[in-house]
Amino acid sequence: MKGIHHGDLTIEGRFEGMLDGIAIVPAGATVEIAGMIDGTLIVEPGATVLISGMVDGKIIDRGGHITVTGMLGR
Repeated sequence: MKGIHHGDLTIEGRFEGMLDGIAIVPAGATVEIAGMIDGTLIVEPGATVLISGMVDGKIIDRGGHITVTGMLGR
């Protein structure tokens, strides 16, 4: 997914855009965040997330697996 998004967004696959809001990774999904999330990232149970871009906000891990090679803000 590319482009600029405002508000809440459920993401799966590769995210290369910019999000100003809440990103939700659903249970069991695999996601690479190569873009920027300016807000909260919620990772549901069993989800796998690679952050190679940037998350400038809170990360709420509800039982997923998160790997960070990029940047975390706040």
